[in-house]
Amino acid sequence: MESFVVRGPRVLLTPPVIKESSIEVDEKLKKEILEEQMKKWTRLDVFAVGEEVSGIEVGNKVFVNPMFIRNAENVEINGEVKIIVRAADISIVWK
Repeated sequence: MESFVVRGPRVLLTPPVIKESSIEVDEKLKKEILEEQMKKWTRLDVFAVGEEVSGIEVGNKVFVNPMFIRNAENVEINGEVKIIVRAADISIVWK
């Protein structure tokens, strides 16, 4: 397990697992399918929070506008992809 610190007002989110289809599709269609799936991501799990974040804790569920998710950076931590968003982009927090 690697150690890390999230800097600033950032939050790392765990995206839902997307089941792989047995049907092969090209990269363009794969991207379109992913963007459609993102619209349904209404409660993402908080994996880690930055040093400047308050009111959001690891384990909370949050809603982020799909537009921000689409443009978010991704990082691999311990073999899993995480989504990096700004705390200000989080609209709703379920505790």
